[in-house]
Amino acid sequence: MTKLIGVLGGTSWPSTPSVYRLLNEEVQKRLGGHHSARILLYSIDYDAIKSRYSGRCDEIPALLKAEVERLLQCRPDCYMIANNTLHKAWNAVADELPKAAPFFHAVRLTTDELTARGAKRVLLLGTRFTMEDGFFAAPIEAAGIRVDIPDEEDRARVQAMQSRIAAGEVDESFGPAFAELLAKYEAQGCEAVILACTELPMVIDQSMTGMRVIDPLVLQCRACVDYALS
Repeated sequence: MTKLIGVLGGTSWPSTPSVYRLLNEEVQKRLGGHHSARILLYSIDYDAIKSRYSGRCDEIPALLKAEVERLLQCRPDCYMIANNTLHKAWNAVADELPKAAPFFHAVRLTTDELTARGAKRVLLLGTRFTMEDGFFAAPIEAAGIRVDIPDEEDRARVQAMQSRIAAGEVDESFGPAFAELLAKYEAQGCEAVILACTELPMVIDQSMTGMRVIDPLVLQCRACVDYALS
């Protein structure tokens, strides 16, 4: 029997089903037959956290800690958070969380992936907070990789589209808009693009750019399956 993978989801709900799909696809690819992943999905009411991103960010770590503790009470063998921005809050309370199950951290996995690929310069896409705060970019830069973020106008465009996707709305204009943005930064010398927001892979794929597309959600799911099958 494979180990039980815990997922903190609902953050946001439109992208959470991607985690279920990715985990099961990875297990099916490796084991074949009728195998599927053993998943414990705890989908939270995101509003209490989301509503604090503007002006009350200091309250988020405690809220996340309580939700992670509820997930861990169900005794998964490992776990992940289906949200990139909340990894900053996890960092703030990591020392206070139970150590019963390993956590697969999106930023660490992304840094390791880029280092293994020999990347020198990458584009970071995500929410405005993720692009501007530095919690995602700093560890990558510490590994000797240049991280570019979009200019102010492009950050505003990315945030506007991300907000609509997170609300369950995907417009046909999003694909061409992101393709144009990716082409701009590829022309400036970026070798890879990090989709540091779980909604972005819903509208961006490898066919849209010559840059290597790095999806932290995929990396987290692969790491969880590695552990579950170990």
